[in-house]
Amino acid sequence: MDRAAFDGLTDRLVAWASDAPGVLGLLLVGSAAGTTHEPDGWSDHDFFVIAEPAVAPALRASAAWLPVPQGAIVLHEQDTAHGAWAVLDDGHLLEYAVFAPDELALSRSGALRVAVDRLGDLEARMAPTLAPPRRDPASIASALLRAALVGAGRAARGERLVGRRHLGDAAGALLALLALEGAPDALDPWRRVEQHRPAIAAALDRELARGDASAASAFVALAADLFAHEPWWPRALADAVRPRIEAAGRPRAAGG
Repeated sequence: MDRAAFDGLTDRLVAWASDAPGVLGLLLVGSAAGTTHEPDGWSDHDFFVIAEPAVAPALRASAAWLPVPQGAIVLHEQDTAHGAWAVLDDGHLLEYAVFAPDELALSRSGALRVAVDRLGDLEARMAPTLAPPRRDPASIASALLRAALVGAGRAARGERLVGRRHLGDAAGALLALLALEGAPDALDPWRRVEQHRPAIAAALDRELARGDASAASAFVALAADLFAHEPWWPRALADAVRPRIEAAGRPRAAGG
């Protein structure tokens, strides 16, 4: 969807929320908010609708209210207690959640703009939801090392697919540690790493593409370079697993 069409759909959502019975607000989320980054040709429409409790269930269960041409919706599905998604016939994706006012504390967003506020205090209500709960870095680092250890062992055994799954978990943990220092997307540390930390993004991309046991060694080495100076770094665990991970990445002798 080009920018003009994207903005046109946003405008129609705003107009709908301004007049629809029982609708109390519209919050644009992610690139649709335009606060930290502008939408591009690959952006989805992400938004929250605030509605009266009697109205909210119907908005989740049906997409008939979406301000798009008749017949344009090829799929609509409610996939969580509050959220749903729809795909248009041009492939454009809309992901949204509908909250009653007393459910707003359940929402989370890294970038948000109040587009319609019929309550008068949505900005204040949403302020506590803009950042996820802070995680313990020591626990994340331990999860990184555990995932690298298991991934290296599986890959060395020849189970490359499951090994890649664990290596992906290790990469995700490393990105979660980096996100504690600041990230362009507070909820998804994988987002926009290429723009925010290009060298690290390139290293992770290279090792994930390789996907073997030596990639696990590279993840652990990178994590140690970045975080071993921190007081929370699990040194004893790192010292215990690193030789085994490195051994898994070394070529085996013929017949061994």
